Amino acid sequence: MIMTKKRITVSFANEIAEELEKLANENGLSKSGLLTVLIKKETERKENEQKK
Repeated sequence: MIMTKKRITVSFANEIAEELEKLANENGLSKSGLLTVLIKKETERKENEQKK
């Protein structure tokens, strides 16, 4: 599956940025990869919640 990508810029408080980097490193992901996983999981969770 080929995905097109869109570059965006986001700003976080230093504490959140550090936590993002820590979580990404712990999971062997880039920061973009981690955010992608988290957004997909939240989207799936909301979809499953609506089915109930």
